[in-house]
Amino acid sequence: MNTKRAFAVAAVAAATIGLAGCGGGGEAAEPTTTADLGEVGGEIQYAWWGGTARNERTQAVIDLYMAQNEDVTVKGTTTDYNAYWEGASVQAAGGNMPCVPQMQNRVMADYSDRGALRPLDDLVEQGVIDVSEIPEGVLDSGRGADGKLYMIPYGAAFGSLMVNQTQVEQAGEDLPENGYDWEWLAEWLTDLSETAGQPSIDLIGANDDQLEGWVRSRGGNLYEDGALGFDRDDLVEFWNYSEELREAGVTISAERASELMGVPLEQMPFSQGQQAAFFWPANGLSSAQATIDGVAPGSTLTAYVMPSGEGGPGNALWLSGLSIAEDCDNVATAADFIDFFINDEEAALAYESDNGANTNNANLAALLESPDTPDSKKTELELYAYLAESDIAPVVYGKAYQSIFLDALNRYYQQVAFGEMTVEEAADAFMAEAEGTLG
Repeated sequence: MNTKRAFAVAAVAAATIGLAGCGGGGEAAEPTTTADLGEVGGEIQYAWWGGTARNERTQAVIDLYMAQNEDVTVKGTTTDYNAYWEGASVQAAGGNMPCVPQMQNRVMADYSDRGALRPLDDLVEQGVIDVSEIPEGVLDSGRGADGKLYMIPYGAAFGSLMVNQTQVEQAGEDLPENGYDWEWLAEWLTDLSETAGQPSIDLIGANDDQLEGWVRSRGGNLYEDGALGFDRDDLVEFWNYSEELREAGVTISAERASELMGVPLEQMPFSQGQQAAFFWPANGLSSAQATIDGVAPGSTLTAYVMPSGEGGPGNALWLSGLSIAEDCDNVATAADFIDFFINDEEAALAYESDNGANTNNANLAALLESPDTPDSKKTELELYAYLAESDIAPVVYGKAYQSIFLDALNRYYQQVAFGEMTVEEAADAFMAEAEGTLG
């Protein structure tokens, strides 16, 4: 194990305490007393999103659980990300969500606020679900606006700057260091682009992850008390930053960005060895490395946290986790399955942090120490440990994330990039639409 990894493993427990201690904290509403949940047994349904590899790893966890609980049947259902949320919305409206739905903190409000999810505070309070190895700040990101815990996070995804280390070194440029800022990034990307004679990064202004990184590095959030947590000037400055890079040919063009919408990571120019840098969630690093190993052998990819500012690293933790549907008729088994998924080390090694860095301190250390964990995955886990040590604040997302930050943000910035609106006109229109959507 190299020095960096040795530090990461040793620091996991201490670093995550930097998020304000472990398990169960936050100013949640007073938990109600749990009625007798009954015996663990019978059948529950667990639903998640993912592709072939994640489906196989998830089934491995289910098989491990059922091997230890012969009286339980876990029926798994899965689909891709977009179809999952389309189905979940319909199920929530009809009151027939699966007992254990996979959840994500960025969209959780659309389910917790409508009463589709069961608060889990009582199950945690009584030790039915053990959260002692989950950092408090991470756990609190599973809380709704009412302070109640609706999701137990198991995987922490986060934005990153992916870098083709081989290309950067061949260009004679330095690699980023954690703590780099947006100004340094613009100069560095410009130098790389001038050396290569081509764009060095994707288009920035249409992406919600980059906007969040910009706002968080300034000490803000996308949401604040259910409303927007940033103002028009923040958006104008972010879009002006993106436009300056686009007009200089440092980013790809608006036309090229439109062509790449919806294209899988493996087919993106960065993964194909055609671009030096790329903003993408860090849990995609292993897939990008596996792809480039086939098209440009010998290329080494790595990743860094988002640019920093007065607010620290511009990262938020995008947490995937497990919830219990309000109308679940087998809470005892649902809670027991969640406790196993979160805490069992063999399950953690089988799942391989497929959907973000493992949020359980002990299991994270086990993954970092395992010889079966690829180097690219260890890079991701080390970045998570760094962010934990940086004491980044938890995030509570409001409603309508998709319509505001996936649809409207992209739509208005496209009009800017194609010359149909000025930055100021588009910012005014976006703010008005977002504020109207949030009421």
